[in-house]
Amino acid sequence: MARGGRRWFAPVLVMAGLSTAFLACKREDPRIRALTEKAAQADDAAQQLRQAWVEQFDRLTRAGVKSPPFGTSLMLLTAEQKQALEVRVRLEKDNSRRGLIREILEKDLELRALSEKLAGLKAGLPEPELVKPNDSHYGLALRFLLGRGCSEAQARQILSRAVLAERLAPGFEVYHFYEDGNYATWVSQGRATVAPGDLVNQDPAPLAEARDEAVAAGRRLQRELGLLMEQKRQIEADIAAIQAERKRVLEGRDQLQSENAKLTSRLNSLHYLVGVRDTLEKEGIIEVPLFGKDLSGRNWRDGVFTRNLDLRSGHTILIRAQDLGLKQIRQVSVVPGSHLPDQHYRLTLSADRQIATVELLTLQRFKNDKVVFAVSE
Repeated sequence: MARGGRRWFAPVLVMAGLSTAFLACKREDPRIRALTEKAAQADDAAQQLRQAWVEQFDRLTRAGVKSPPFGTSLMLLTAEQKQALEVRVRLEKDNSRRGLIREILEKDLELRALSEKLAGLKAGLPEPELVKPNDSHYGLALRFLLGRGCSEAQARQILSRAVLAERLAPGFEVYHFYEDGNYATWVSQGRATVAPGDLVNQDPAPLAEARDEAVAAGRRLQRELGLLMEQKRQIEADIAAIQAERKRVLEGRDQLQSENAKLTSRLNSLHYLVGVRDTLEKEGIIEVPLFGKDLSGRNWRDGVFTRNLDLRSGHTILIRAQDLGLKQIRQVSVVPGSHLPDQHYRLTLSADRQIATVELLTLQRFKNDKVVFAVSE
């Protein structure tokens, strides 16, 4: 709970009320005097509210109550939170904790009253100007007076009598009061982390030294960033080279595996050709002698054996008459004739002679071999 509280507690500290007045009047104007008095009252109310809230925050932390969110209510308890705390008061058996919760509820009423008082006071003041980095009090005042219709010469004449802050911190709020040539200005802490009075008392030398150290540190970090970026580019180039090499290795591996698979399949397959006997003889793929078995012909070459049977998964070849444009199959000649029927293979014809089935019996003999099945009608 305390950790969550710190996130919204910080703005309460930096929104402390008006703290320092810088008056520049050739004579006291009653309207400006009224505004500055109201600013002083707002300053007191803001200080009281800040202190009250610091104490309330401590109570909430000790009571284990989740801190209300920061907002226009100055982090006051919500209706649900108040109801929950009232229930806890009735149920709490520990007297000290019950007293702490009652104190939280009572102080919440005080915080509301202070909040309303501060809001009422600030409502009667002009809108302050928020200080940004590199703003100066003189520059803000000059711009204000020019905006109120003063010439630059008149504005600078008025500001020559003004007591202005030498230094401003980003987040300060600057109030400008101007009536009939009378100018006053009021500086509040606003959203800054340091009060105007504290900033006035600070030695500027440490700030300049801190600035120089910050600049040097920034330049050093810039050089280191350059080195890191160069290392990053080199690492990215190395990674790209490694990825390209890995891709080449994987592609090479896939190619070797593919070639190995093809070679293995080839070594374990029968490469064959099925054709009509007369056509095969005319093409010179086989020779049909007058006597004896058919032989390989002059055009017997690897390119004609386009069909393959992987003997690891099959050992039967079907030859259909219609695929060869034949009415029926009368005979199938196996070339070369060194493959013997019923010893190396078995040939079976269907009853209608439409299909011839070749069953390989000695698979080892047919591995990576070339065979022609010459069909006669």
